[in-house]
Amino acid sequence: MTGDNAIHDVLLTQRFLPEYGGSIRWMYECYRRWSGPVDVITHNYYDNPPRTPEFFGRPPRPASGDDVPDINLQVDRRDIFLHDWGLQSWGNIKRYWQMTRAVRERFGDHGRLRVHCTHVVPEVFSLIPLKWQFGRRLTIICYAHGEEISACCSSKQLRFMLRAGYRQVDLLIANSQNTADMAREHIEPSKIHVINPGVDLAEFGAAAEAGSRWRHEQGFDDKLIVLTVGRLDPRKNHMAVINAVAAMTDRFENLLYVIAGEGREEERLQAQVNELGIAQHVRMIGPLHQKMRPCLYGACDVFAMPAIRDGTDIEGFGIVFLEAAACGKPVVAGCEGGQVEAVDDGHTGLIVDGSDLAAVSRALGSLLADASLRQQLGRQGQHKARNHDWAQVVQRTTKLVETVS
Repeated sequence: MTGDNAIHDVLLTQRFLPEYGGSIRWMYECYRRWSGPVDVITHNYYDNPPRTPEFFGRPPRPASGDDVPDINLQVDRRDIFLHDWGLQSWGNIKRYWQMTRAVRERFGDHGRLRVHCTHVVPEVFSLIPLKWQFGRRLTIICYAHGEEISACCSSKQLRFMLRAGYRQVDLLIANSQNTADMAREHIEPSKIHVINPGVDLAEFGAAAEAGSRWRHEQGFDDKLIVLTVGRLDPRKNHMAVINAVAAMTDRFENLLYVIAGEGREEERLQAQVNELGIAQHVRMIGPLHQKMRPCLYGACDVFAMPAIRDGTDIEGFGIVFLEAAACGKPVVAGCEGGQVEAVDDGHTGLIVDGSDLAAVSRALGSLLADASLRQQLGRQGQHKARNHDWAQVVQRTTKLVETVS
């Protein structure tokens, strides 16, 4: 065993690469830059892929090793994915115990653990027995994204689990002030701190050139391109953009809406495109490889994701807005959740009520019609993105974590 003063970092997360999404990207970008080695405990996608909209079939297993290309991260994959978070079934209880056991095993080699959890439920909740057993030898860092708090407040059992988990947390890092406000009634407010997710400025540094090449290869040189990148979920509100595009094709005959992502809305969105007769103005290109992101952001004229609240599902922040800004692109965002902190209305983009089709259409139309406005908002967006580089985010996170370790 290492000395009692030595502390070892563990990331406990149900969802990690090869899956994608904002919270997954946040965890990966942060902990691959961590100052020391990090054990990642996550679900075994290769032998038991979750039946979620992001997966259609079994993801391919890498030829050798794991699919996480960073020696700083040691990935331990186990059967821990829960389709729902409650304790109604023995299968769920078993998976909670798998998470507990995986972390407990680390105490055999390390005197102290600092466990970073993507969510309070299920990850932190699984650590309650260990917090009781090991006390101050276990430090728990938890992230808050917004939608999990809303989801847990939908039932008495999940609300109990949320609050029980938060009582064990030493530090809660919220992705936005909106998320922090949501958490405030469930956890001691002094434990809450806001750190926005970031963007890899180096990754998008050559986006303009990559986008120009992609346009030419696709035959889109003369197109006005609106882009959305994200899971095809109702809250992302692709439907509003499709309807807005349909209303503007007479005004902008060269308009093209590019949708990158996959999910449960795919068939419904395609049906709407067909019904409106705008197939020539919409391209659904499916799941997006990370290396293609600079190409698409660089190719578009406007990035649009006027997200809405869908039941308990809410946009906690929106890393994609920062990625578009880093590429010098103006954005159209919704007014729900933490989007308003990722976008400065009238300065880096336009914020609208995503449920108001006329408002979405006006915002898109004003940007598509005015190249100088697009350039102005894009330049200001790049300035904002420079304050959200991942290196700065990790530095802020590290300093904060050290205060409770």
